[in-house]
Amino acid sequence: MLFSRWLQTLDQSSDRIALIDGAEHITFSDLHKRLTRLPKANGPVIAQGSAVDIALAALRGWRDGQPVLPLEKGAAIPELPASFPEGTAHLKLTPGIEGKPRAVFFSAEQIAADADRLAAAMHLHHEVPNLAAASLTHSYGFSSIILPLLLHGVPVHVVEVPFPKIMADAIAQHDGVVLPGVPSMWKAWHRSGILREAKIALAVSAGAPLSLELECSVFNDCGLKLHNFYGASECGGISYDTSETPRESAADLGTPLPGVSVKVCESGRFLIGSTSVALGYESKRESEILGNGSFLTQDFGRIEDGRMMLESSGAESINVAGRKIGPAKIEAALMASGLVMRARAFGVPSHDPERVEEVTAMVELKSGTLEQLRQRMTEVLAGWEMPRHWETAADDSLWTLSRADLKRRHS
Repeated sequence: MLFSRWLQTLDQSSDRIALIDGAEHITFSDLHKRLTRLPKANGPVIAQGSAVDIALAALRGWRDGQPVLPLEKGAAIPELPASFPEGTAHLKLTPGIEGKPRAVFFSAEQIAADADRLAAAMHLHHEVPNLAAASLTHSYGFSSIILPLLLHGVPVHVVEVPFPKIMADAIAQHDGVVLPGVPSMWKAWHRSGILREAKIALAVSAGAPLSLELECSVFNDCGLKLHNFYGASECGGISYDTSETPRESAADLGTPLPGVSVKVCESGRFLIGSTSVALGYESKRESEILGNGSFLTQDFGRIEDGRMMLESSGAESINVAGRKIGPAKIEAALMASGLVMRARAFGVPSHDPERVEEVTAMVELKSGTLEQLRQRMTEVLAGWEMPRHWETAADDSLWTLSRADLKRRHS
């Protein structure tokens, strides 16, 4: 189904530019020719590397009937489940309980439904390219950039690093661009001054809460409206702010996307219904709802005049500038060092609202020093995963506190 959709895109857009990556301009027919040279896949296909690599990996999986797993460049290939639900065409990874990522399974129809919904809501089309500054293997980037490319013929201009000068040069090459970013990126671009008179047809912010201060500053200084987009790995896009002026509340997540239903459960959490909800988790936990078109989020909120209003998030994962990591992964790394007796990791609010949270590690040392432990962690954790705050604790009462309680102590 996905590959037949690609063939339709190819038929309609054969000679058009699909990808601009540095000096390389790759047409849709060029992309297909490269695909024909790839051997048949006999198992799950890892989509990793450059934008071209990721697009080709997705097409290879679709062509050969194998699930596709997007994975960040440099990330180790995880141990995958021994079997998948029938009809699985796509995998995403979410933070697991014990530091091991947990797979989420999707059918071809569910992946296509998410892409179609976003393309329609954001009016994506082949005349205005997507500027690829956000991670293409993150759920947000894959659904917003890679899938519209392959299923709707929306070209992609790859930006190697989202530095302001590089962004400005890329934007200047077009009459208009769609720019999906995260709040920390928008803040850096705004501070640099490149957003003034930039030819941005649509500015989208997702992955982390968008502050009113940033949204209003960009609008007042540059006349550019940042459209807040809300979604989840388990179900893709949920809601979108279509207004042309800044929101009145930072809690405002916009209105549900067409075809998405949102209810507030007795617990106060959002219950999502849509055709892009995943088949299920690799291992389901008690009280979780995922499958049969329904997904219970970890976010608490309310509905006001048809708009979703976020009150708080109950998710344990730590949001670092739009990238999420499970505390258990950090704790497992700390324990594996052999230098600690006990370890807890949790997020604390950052002084920079666009960064959202910073990782804190609370440990009881068994041997060595805190500095030695920090050094050991730089060898096993990515820079953005590294704790920014460290504390040693021997008091048993602290170790009985939940992560939420520990977080409140630092708020």
